[in-house]
Amino acid sequence: MPKYKMLVFSDAAKGGDEANYNKWYNDQHIPDVCRIDGFTGAQRFKNAIDGITNYLAIYEVDAPDVAAAIANLTSKAGTDEMVMTPDIDIEGTKVMVYEVLTEPYSA
Repeated sequence: MPKYKMLVFSDAAKGGDEANYNKWYNDQHIPDVCRIDGFTGAQRFKNAIDGITNYLAIYEVDAPDVAAAIANLTSKAGTDEMVMTPDIDIEGTKVMVYEVLTEPYSA
């Protein structure tokens, strides 16, 4: 079965509380997403060089139909299964999904 990485580029909302956004993302959102079928892990990053967005989350997706897994995830946003926060700039959030072609390379 193919494996995928879902990359989510996001920021705190303008006027939002960045510390609350990060707490929500780390303590609420990632566990909520990883309870959804097909989502098996996640890791977050903060941009170290000036960029368009400040934060990146990379989710592991292991599902026979990635489009169906993403649709299932999206359908849960804002429900008790995936609580959202007003501190995220949802309009500026970008999501990309890539199929894994190789194992990680180490030198």
